Amino acid sequence: MAVTTETKTQAAAPAQSAAKTSTRVRLYTPGPVEIPARILRALSAVPPHHRTEVFRATFRRVTDALRDLHRTQGEVFMLAASGSGAMEAAIVNLLQPGDKALVVVGGKFGERWLNLVKAYGIAHEAIDVVWGHAVDPLEIERRLSKDSGIQAVFSTHSETSTGSIHDIQAIAKITRPRGVRLIVDAITSLGIHPLPQDEWGVDVVVCGSQKGLMVPPGLATVSLAPWAAAAIEGAGLPRFYFDLRKFRKAPAGETPWTPAVSLTLALEEALAMIAEEGLDNVHVRHRRVAMAMRAGAQALGYRMFAASPSHALTALLPPEGIADASAIVKRLREVHGMVVAGGQDHLKGKIFRVGHMGAYDQGDILAMLGALEECAGALGKPGQGGADAALKAWAQA
Repeated sequence: MAVTTETKTQAAAPAQSAAKTSTRVRLYTPGPVEIPARILRALSAVPPHHRTEVFRATFRRVTDALRDLHRTQGEVFMLAASGSGAMEAAIVNLLQPGDKALVVVGGKFGERWLNLVKAYGIAHEAIDVVWGHAVDPLEIERRLSKDSGIQAVFSTHSETSTGSIHDIQAIAKITRPRGVRLIVDAITSLGIHPLPQDEWGVDVVVCGSQKGLMVPPGLATVSLAPWAAAAIEGAGLPRFYFDLRKFRKAPAGETPWTPAVSLTLALEEALAMIAEEGLDNVHVRHRRVAMAMRAGAQALGYRMFAASPSHALTALLPPEGIADASAIVKRLREVHGMVVAGGQDHLKGKIFRVGHMGAYDQGDILAMLGALEECAGALGKPGQGGADAALKAWAQA
């Protein structure tokens, strides 16, 4: 396809029209992710009644597999909710009136922790982190040393809005010896980055189903480390649907409320896929996919946004001369049938985010890079060498 060679202005050339190159829509969003065929088949199964032994046995198997995924000997509670429901459940069960929290805010989902503690009237401090950067664990240490009244630290692991990752292992080394609770949003890191909960000393981990777990939205989990088990038995905050004490008291394989039966069947299949590949191998694949994506995109002239990038997604600035990242988002969708996410808040129009968590592999990344090359060329900033750079990074990862 020919591109303009006009050089009288620094503005990008108007995108040239093109016929669609795909007969289907591909999701490269940072959640929900594309659902593998095996999981779709599990979703289509006739669901058993949730108060039968058939489903109780399934629920117990899934819960045991989730413990393996979290690398914990503690309890994992499954909720019919989005990941935000798990976040709220952690707050209302782990905190009580008079407690004080320290919240790491480095993106939209750090802000969600902050908004939740505000909603429940919890005294708090916030560490504002430049979007795209990781929190300095020494700043957390300084805040905790200065204020012994802080009972809990809330942080994301992988910040979906910026494509960055925080060093949870380093943070846990600070909180655990002090007896300060560490509550982590691992919604876009569980099954993507290593997060051995008990080994690292993380009190609570929350997750959602539509990211690394490859299931549609609607399931959320709260994982309690063994030493945090008693924490939910206290006075707590006002709670009913998210009262984890009710889940603990429910008969084995049951929940106090109607569970998301079909999603549980799908999750069992997803966890089987992870077990068959091996969790360590899943982590390696995500690292290779992410490094290939970064290298290939940069070879084409795109620029990394995150200074400490997550393996779950890649946040990119468009090539110099393309002022609006939404032009890339639009062309990927309309020409290539590839759906990515734009930036949020002050990053709207400045970045776009390519998700690659779940079952994505080398071929998926090469397809995306081919589309990004076409988009850049059509918008007047041609680049090349993306595939070669990606393959080299994949081999070296």
